[in-house]
Amino acid sequence: MGKIHGSGYPERESTLERIKAIRQDIGKDLLIFSHFYQDDDIVELADFVGDSLQLAHIASEKQDAPYIIFCSVSFMAEMAKILCSPKQEVLSPAPKARCPLAEMAHIHDVEVLWKGLLASGEEFIPVVYVNSTAEIKAFCGKNGGTVCTSSNAKKVFEWVFGKGKKLLFFPDENLGRNTSYSLGIRDEEIKTLDPKGDKGLSDLGKVKVLLWKGFCYVHTRFLKTQIEKLKNTHDGLKVIVHPECPPEVCAVSDLFGSTSFIKKTIEEAPSGSKWAVGTEWNFVNRLSKNNPDKTVIPILESRCNEMAQVTPERLLEVLEGIARGELTGRVTVSDEIADGARVGLKRMLEIA
Repeated sequence: MGKIHGSGYPERESTLERIKAIRQDIGKDLLIFSHFYQDDDIVELADFVGDSLQLAHIASEKQDAPYIIFCSVSFMAEMAKILCSPKQEVLSPAPKARCPLAEMAHIHDVEVLWKGLLASGEEFIPVVYVNSTAEIKAFCGKNGGTVCTSSNAKKVFEWVFGKGKKLLFFPDENLGRNTSYSLGIRDEEIKTLDPKGDKGLSDLGKVKVLLWKGFCYVHTRFLKTQIEKLKNTHDGLKVIVHPECPPEVCAVSDLFGSTSFIKKTIEEAPSGSKWAVGTEWNFVNRLSKNNPDKTVIPILESRCNEMAQVTPERLLEVLEGIARGELTGRVTVSDEIADGARVGLKRMLEIA
């Protein structure tokens, strides 16, 4: 996938060369997946690079390689394990890298809320953002719901409304609200609940969308004032942001959409165009390097600390384990949880 840049230090270069040598020895028995937010060294070592939806599709199709190394936070590696063949081993270089957003929805709180919704007499379908635990994906699969990513949230919302039902969406409030607005849903038809306090189960008659009060710290760092300042100082600048950003940020941006949407938009933009991008810094920095005929700058340098736990050194540990016949960073999901989560994920892939 191109020349590996490395950090310029002999130790890092040696690590990268060792990774390439072991990979060549293992051959077709190994696939490496990487999310867009990983740093350049990891991305350039990967067989497949994408956003959550793209990687989910690929994981569901690549059933032959005995080993898959998933360079990401833990929920994505779990997703791959659920969608892959049971004979495949999914390994994570950083199994303790857990997405804070995914940790904002706990299965106990979700089950308590769901019981309250059933008792209310209102008919809801649960939809969980892919940034969530396998347990909650399984909950949605077992209760007629599904999973979504930022790439297909609008289609999934339309699927729910097409059934004449209301929507319970969690755990990212901003993605839920921005998607609702894109479908013409008004504020009075949206209700936010705080799982740590008020369960928000009163006055649901006019509610179409019930949102969980969760957020991504990478994307809530972007502010409306930052965008206004950039536009005032850069003539012809267009702003594109991720839908996990607050609604007021999306409202003053020219475009908002998933990571793959942002990538495609800038790659297809006219030469000489100027862009400020509101998403994870590694990805924005790579967009800038890969589109030298355009100006691409971050609204703010905002990094995902959890994604950064995946390093070449940790990737090498996993590869050396495979070479020794040992499995380092093995991802496991119980059969019961995997079966329920698989229903929700496959339903998502069918909708999208």
